[in-house]
Amino acid sequence: MTCCAELGKLMDLEMVRHAQPYQLTNGRLLTEIDTEYYFVFGEERPCYVGINYCPFCGRVLSRGLWNLEKKK
Repeated sequence: MTCCAELGKLMDLEMVRHAQPYQLTNGRLLTEIDTEYYFVFGEERPCYVGINYCPFCGRVLSRGLWNLEKKK
């Protein structure tokens, strides 16, 4: 499900969430990145920030960038 072990650890610590944007109903989306991976900030009403690339291995995580690279 994840590209590397480090990102998996952040997901286990609930600092990164893998979900569709419509599934993030308990907080606010701060970016309009077309992705399924989000950094989570806050506890009661969290803020979600979309991730374009994995911060550890550099793999493309956003659908928009993935589709652009696929077309090359």
